[in-house]
Amino acid sequence: MRALSALVVIVFLALPVWSAAEQLYKVPNVSSMKHVTSRSSDRAPDIPGKETSMEYYSAPDGQIVTIYSYRGRNVAFSVHSNKDVQKTYRLFMDLNGNGLFQEVPGGTHWQLPGWAR
Repeated sequence: MRALSALVVIVFLALPVWSAAEQLYKVPNVSSMKHVTSRSSDRAPDIPGKETSMEYYSAPDGQIVTIYSYRGRNVAFSVHSNKDVQKTYRLFMDLNGNGLFQEVPGGTHWQLPGWAR
């Protein structure tokens, strides 16, 4: 019985981690946002030059959305607010090429996912 109790506790502790990892998002709708600028960055060291396009958008509430794309396909997006004193930055990547994005830890030095190459 004691082993069963321990197993139940482990399962309940693992559930939030599992469900958080499975949460998927779509690229934010930027049609009502102001396009701020476009840039390029190097998100694939094995591909010469700055291959990843970045499009920056600003919402009236101060939120900034950056959409990262390679060869016309969205590979990631990030959101943050210049008004946020905690400088919260969230990055989401399409890890499977299915147009659904998962949040990855902030501060991660990320590269283009394999499917995009």
